[in-house]
Parts: sequence; C-alpha cells; structure tokens
Amino acid sequence: MFDPTVFDNLKVIVEGYIYDLDLEKLIVVTDRKDTIDLATMSRLYSITIAKEDNNKRYVTIDIKMSQKQLAGELLKTVKEPGCVVKLSFHEKGNGQEYDEILLKKLNKLWGQHIIKLFITKELTGSISHFSILYLVEFCTLFGERENDIEELLHIVDHAITLLQVNFED
Repeated sequence: MFDPTVFDNLKVIVEGYIYDLDLEKLIVVTDRKDTIDLATMSRLYSITIAKEDNNKRYVTIDIKMSQKQLAGELLKTVKEPGCVVKLSFHEKGNGQEYDEILLKKLNKLWGQHIIKLFITKELTGSISHFSILYLVEFCTLFGERENDIEELLHIVDHAITLLQVNFED
C-alpha cells in the first residue's frame, strides 16, 4: 500500500481547505498544478486563487518538497521532513505603482521571512503593461506537526484576506 509523504498530506489538506472555500463561493480556484520534476526529483503543488469580483489580483500558493527532504523521509534519514511554502501575489495594471498597503501588510505578517517585490514592464505592442509580483518565501519547513498544519491554513486565510486589500487602479 502507498504510504503518503509529508508533501502528499500537506497538499491534500490545503487543497481540500481551498476547494471548500471555493464551494462556498468565497474564492475562485483559477489554476492548479501538481508537478513531479524528474530532473531534480522534487515535488511541487501550486494552486492559484482569486476573488470573483477582482480579476486584477490573484495569489498562488506553492508547496514544494526537495529531493533531499523526499528521499530523507522515504529512507528515514531525516527526522522531521518538511516542505517549503511560497506565496506569490500578482497584479496587472497600466502603471508601475505598486500597492504600498499590501507590501506593508506582508511585512507586518511575515517580515521575518523573505519578501520580494518585482515590477515588470511589457514593451511589446503599442500600450505598455505592468505586472507586479509580491513574493513571500517562508524560511521554515512545514511538516505534519499540528502547529505546522494550523500555520499553513492561517497562511491561506491571510492570503485570501489580502486579496481584498484595496489598491489603486
């Protein structure tokens, strides 16, 4: 019988939680990927959500387990295997101004982790388009401990709340 890994268990918990919110019409799942990278022997689960009334901002939640963690769990050489979690908030707009309120809230919530801001300008065509990416890379590994699972679900809740932060068009 298949023994699920930490990655599989976290993926199922987050996916179930998010799809329950989708069924309740609180969010909309716009994309989902479950990837096995054969080059690095790693796993990545990625789910993208948005608010139905806001198509300019969406968030992607990534859960990744490296080859070292995956092999360590299967071979029982890693005591507490875990996954890396990353949030990516995406905005589309005509200007290069970023949402200072969102950036401040990200720093207030997760300032002890890595927070990056990327502004990209698309130069093709007659009109310039800007894409703004707010990236939160959590520095801790998430495992199957109860605190880790609760924290992961809190991250999802915060991400959904931050989708509603007002920003200038």
